[in-house]
Amino acid sequence: MYRVVLLGMMLLLSGCSMERSSQGEAPMLEVTSYETVDPLIGRGKPLLLELGSTSCGGCRDMARTLYAIKRDYPQSGIYFVDIKSERYVARQYEIRMMPTQVILDASGKEIDRHIGVTGTAELLEKLRRFGVIE
Repeated sequence: MYRVVLLGMMLLLSGCSMERSSQGEAPMLEVTSYETVDPLIGRGKPLLLELGSTSCGGCRDMARTLYAIKRDYPQSGIYFVDIKSERYVARQYEIRMMPTQVILDASGKEIDRHIGVTGTAELLEKLRRFGVIE
């Protein structure tokens, strides 16, 4: 019970909120099932996993930022996995707050993690540095 209460408080503090209307909002990176992403991990190309939920305000903000980046770099390995519907992924990556961005190197090893919303310029620099985009 303590874990459930603690997790709820952490999600609340991380900026998550109830689903809002998408009218007038910028497009978001589509959710990809982890079943689709998993075979791509460790296959010679770095990836960014956005681990969050479509019901989280900060996660939706990140999904909008990532949509714009993916639009400019369509071959990049950028994926949004909804850990609310795929809870085992949250356990696998030890996610404590949403949104969390995890960068995996070409061999599938985690090389970077950021918790929370990040700016486009900072994210682009990091994606270039780790080879997710060229």
